Amino acid sequence: MSNVTLNVYKTISCDTLVAGGGVSGVAAAIASARHGAKTVLLESGGCLGGQATLGLVTPLDARTDTTGRSFGGLIAEIAEMTVALSKEYCSSGDEGAHSDIASPHILKYVLLKLLTESGAEVSFHTVLIGADKQDDEITAVYAATKSGIVKYEAKNYVDATGDAQLTYLSGADYRLGSEPGVFRQLSDEGLNKAHFSENKYDAYSENGLLQPVSIFLLMGGVDVDRAWPLNNKDLHFGDLGITKERFLNWKFAGSCGFEVTNDRIPMPQGRVLITRSNRHDVAVINMSRVLHIDGSDTDSLNRGELLAQAQVISIVDFLKTFIPGFENSFYLQSGFTLGVRETRRMIGKYTLSGLDAIQCRKFPYPAARGSYIIDIHDPLGKARAIGGSIKGAFYDIPYSALVSRNVKNLLSAGRCISADHIAHASTRIQGTAILTGQAAGTASALCMISGIPAQSLPDKDLHEALLKDGVYLD
Repeated sequence: MSNVTLNVYKTISCDTLVAGGGVSGVAAAIASARHGAKTVLLESGGCLGGQATLGLVTPLDARTDTTGRSFGGLIAEIAEMTVALSKEYCSSGDEGAHSDIASPHILKYVLLKLLTESGAEVSFHTVLIGADKQDDEITAVYAATKSGIVKYEAKNYVDATGDAQLTYLSGADYRLGSEPGVFRQLSDEGLNKAHFSENKYDAYSENGLLQPVSIFLLMGGVDVDRAWPLNNKDLHFGDLGITKERFLNWKFAGSCGFEVTNDRIPMPQGRVLITRSNRHDVAVINMSRVLHIDGSDTDSLNRGELLAQAQVISIVDFLKTFIPGFENSFYLQSGFTLGVRETRRMIGKYTLSGLDAIQCRKFPYPAARGSYIIDIHDPLGKARAIGGSIKGAFYDIPYSALVSRNVKNLLSAGRCISADHIAHASTRIQGTAILTGQAAGTASALCMISGIPAQSLPDKDLHEALLKDGVYLD
């Protein structure tokens, strides 16, 4: 038996420490560094972008309000560069309908280029493992690297881990999954009224419900136009000109997500769900779904990886066997990591509610804006999705939803900002994550300049700085 000693072999000091190299963390690091703060970004993997790159989650949604006006700032800068390089290096050269923003490998390059040019430092293959807190401030965080344990000391810390891992390790307040009674907001606003009528609501009143996990994949040789009419719809056997008996003879019938229970064609998400890529003949497939997985729990996360990865090949075969346009298609690749939609969320000075998002609430000095629909992948698997459109062009996200309520120098960005289960179903989208990242990173730098903790920064000061940086907040 060997003895393992966890000795700190190096200490690094900075102004802003960003944990997590997904799109929100990269935006936070770029914004912080551009405003003069010495900034270090920690990323557990070997590239930037998180689910947008490693997970193949394309495209970058919520870049504009619902009228089409750009939110500006970093989201516009990232999108513009990604589209230009995608057209140059990735597109098929035809004029067919496709999306030039859906280029994960180009986005990976764009994020790294902007980050390094900003002056921020990135440490890849660095896993957050602990934090020190004195009174109500984080004093240091610890990360495991190939060379040993590194200690990072910063003035302010941005949690962009998605799972609120830094929040959790520091002892700051957080929430896991849904709040009791939160789904009432949907029926009160006329969304999914039938779904939550009478006694159907009771099953969703439980605390801590989590959206399911999934893995994206890419398929080539697809005639997307032929497949498109079947996209995002309930399908019965007759819709595909087959019988239940024929489906039951399919080699993957009865496997995870393809269990036959009625006359609808069983699919993990209950639907064919594809989006266009940077090539007219390549489709992005978002059809896997595994229920009751907690991505913040090691054993549960591992089980989710096992089930979702096994589900991928059955989805490929399903599309090739039954869906028009996929007859001559071929499997290109799947995401390199499980797609987790929801785990822990930091509890901030303010928690954005589902009603705030649906009713498009405005705040005096917003830090960011969101425009995506309320998109809840049903935690119980009873529906394809729960939610609906917001009732305006955008909703505001206040700075107080990005700051911990009980740790002075802790901010959050992206999936783990302070929002309830309903609002989170919109704020988790990548465009909004970039906007909250830019706000959190800018706030950290302003606090460094002023010598104040994140909790004390006036909303107006951050708002005005973001306006100067071209963010649409006026």
